[in-house]
Amino acid sequence: MPVLGKKRSASDKSASNGSSSPSAYQERSASRPVHNSAMASGPVHCTLAPMENEFLLLPTNVITEVIDYAPPLAVHGSPQWFLGHIDWQNRQVPVFSYAALISGNEPAMVTAKTRIMIVKSLSDSARIPYLGIVISDIPRLVSVEMDEVLHTGDERKSLGVFCHI
Repeated sequence: MPVLGKKRSASDKSASNGSSSPSAYQERSASRPVHNSAMASGPVHCTLAPMENEFLLLPTNVITEVIDYAPPLAVHGSPQWFLGHIDWQNRQVPVFSYAALISGNEPAMVTAKTRIMIVKSLSDSARIPYLGIVISDIPRLVSVEMDEVLHTGDERKSLGVFCHI
């Protein structure tokens, strides 16, 4: 389950039932809702990828590769969050700024640490089997306890936000 999070402030930590999560991040899902069967299955091994001022949490099995940033070939008339396509393993892979997509802001400036994380499409699309997500640094491995997942209550799933951790 992809999850998006922001660093918590000190007031956020104290307001969270007196306990702060080990990672000290407030996280929001950006994919499918958590099903009850997943709740009982224990920790999920994930990759935490930094993006501007936020983090994207993805199951490790959807991440194919993290590559150095290469400027994508722009597509005229596309939204600002869609950066274009790159050639990866003889495939045209669409690259986008997920942080810009959900925030509505312009994509962050590219730095020496910027990377593109190649992920498997969650739709199992043969037409677009891989996506490139711009991240601001090298991701790290983490585990998430499923009993820490809270639904947002947003039935419309605005901007793909389903849950908080």
